[in-house]
Parts: sequence; C-alpha cells; structure tokens
Amino acid sequence: MSHDVEGLSAADRLDIAELLAKRYYYADHGDFDALARCYTDDIVFDIAGAGTFTRVDWQVDHAKNSYESTGGKNRHVITNLWVEPAGSDAAVARYLLLNFVAGTKVGDPKFRTTGRFADHVRRGSAGWQITRREFAPDQPFKFDEKGGR
Repeated sequence: MSHDVEGLSAADRLDIAELLAKRYYYADHGDFDALARCYTDDIVFDIAGAGTFTRVDWQVDHAKNSYESTGGKNRHVITNLWVEPAGSDAAVARYLLLNFVAGTKVGDPKFRTTGRFADHVRRGSAGWQITRREFAPDQPFKFDEKGGR
C-alpha cells in the first residue's frame, strides 16, 4: 500500500471517510447492528459540557433514541472533513456536523445541533473503526445514561 508523506494512503483516507459516512447512514436509517460494527467495543465519547460516555452499547442506544424520537427522520451531514495521521494504523478525522430532523412535510426540517467532531480511528482486524469521539457542540445540552436528552 502506498503511503503519502503523512503516513496514510489515499485508500486509507477514503476508507476513513466512508467509515464516517456509513456511521451516520446506519444511525439515520436504523441499521443498529451495522452501526455497532463502526466502533471498537471500548469506544469513549466525550461531549463538551455533557460528559463522557463509554462502550459501544451507549452509541447504539443513543442512535436508537434519536431514531425513535424523530420517527426515523434524524439526519446527519458532515462537512469540512480532513484526516490527520496519529501513528501506525491510527488517525483523527475532524469535521463539522449538522444534525437536523427532516420532518414529514416541506418546511418541517429543523436543526437539532451543530458542532465540531474529532473521531479517533484505528485499523485492526475488522478494518477501520472509531475508538474515541470528541464533540464540541455549538449549543449546550445534557444526556441521560442511555443517550436521551
């Protein structure tokens, strides 16, 4: 595999970008088994002002909660993605998140939150997976231990 001067190949960068796209697609469309495979079991999620949440079960519970509370209309858009190498077979994917509820008719969509993400990823036997997430939301909020607001 050919690596660029920063230690990641173009294929690595594409795989990481697709991992993030799949993560949000699976959450937004209710494929929670596939969503769980995007993470390592010991994933840590740090949300500035809201707390630190651990394990893949919390990620899945949060996605289920969002899916159910919006009638399956939760949507995520990520933009301004760049990937920084972070050692051998590791990287940090930084991006902006726009999270909105699509609603059921024209004029219904509304933003839930926006903010900056840093997803730490590692390549292992299951391919690239997210090991740690850091989110700095533009609007402060709190979660319960199951991922609900």
